[in-house]
Amino acid sequence: MNSACKLFFLLPFIFFQSLLSNAQSATQTYSTNNEANAYFISALHYIEIGTPRTGGSPDSLKIAVELLEKAIKKDSLFALAYLELSRTWWRFGYSYPNYRLYFPGAIAVLPKSKKAIMKALEIDSSSGEAYADLASLNLNYEYKWDEALKNLDKAIKYAPGNYENLARYGQILALKGNWEVAQKWIDKAYSLAPNDSRVLLTISMFYNWKRDYKKADYYYSQINPPNYLSKFFQGMNYIADGNASKAIEILRARFVEFEKSTNDGGSKALIAYALTQNGQLQEAEEFIKRSHELNQVVKYREAVFYVGKKDYKTAIKLLEEYYGEHGNWMIWLKYDPALDPIRNEKRFVALLNKMKFEL
Repeated sequence: MNSACKLFFLLPFIFFQSLLSNAQSATQTYSTNNEANAYFISALHYIEIGTPRTGGSPDSLKIAVELLEKAIKKDSLFALAYLELSRTWWRFGYSYPNYRLYFPGAIAVLPKSKKAIMKALEIDSSSGEAYADLASLNLNYEYKWDEALKNLDKAIKYAPGNYENLARYGQILALKGNWEVAQKWIDKAYSLAPNDSRVLLTISMFYNWKRDYKKADYYYSQINPPNYLSKFFQGMNYIADGNASKAIEILRARFVEFEKSTNDGGSKALIAYALTQNGQLQEAEEFIKRSHELNQVVKYREAVFYVGKKDYKTAIKLLEEYYGEHGNWMIWLKYDPALDPIRNEKRFVALLNKMKFEL
């Protein structure tokens, strides 16, 4: 065998030995199985560089999934690897160009994600992280409010230092219409973690739903440093407060050159809606057209754009389709002020009833 052939056959071994060496030299040990630990640490690296929301390539996420599956194969009791695998499947869902080539949709991802979380809980029934992740699935994709609260109860019990769970508990109570008790949870979360960006974001959404836009803006502004989500939702809040010009200003500053493929469809649709509210319909149409060209449409956000255009029939059709896909924006259906013009439409009322917010 010549030297080139020898090198070819040695490359996989050399690569794995490199992973193993990196894992052994790392300060953090996630699994007592060295091989599993090596795969897991490498997977975390690919997740860090691959998450589309922060500009990464989903191809790196595909590698992360493969590595996590190998970690689980080496260590079948690796609860954290199951959780990270569940989370990584959802990371493909951010609306980068042609994201549907990587993300088959919530209906397809939900069962395998939930299975992974349940496996983690089977291994460690006191995992606050697993219960919090399960509550997120209950909330955002299954629309099961009481299930979400039940699992958040357990998450709070087993991970009392995660104050985001307290804020989310209040958020779900608000969805169920229990504003008085919800407020107590929100206040408690803030008193314990006034600088936690995740807590502040959830509290801001709570006040947006409550239509206290000034207070919502205050909490959005407390998120330091500001991030993609804080500016996105702050822009939504400005539009709701009747200040579309301010929304356009901060969205343009945060998301430079929306026409480029690195920006997501949800952001394009949001600024398009803001432009409709500001009387700039032609430019708004250009953003929507661009999101279609890049195959990065977020149906809920586009529905809001059509509400802005007063094309209510198209808006409701998109919302119905999005509900059928178990999209995570549906939890906004009850309180989103952008949808006020269609709240009395029969098809919208029927859709709202399907969400069973009051049960």
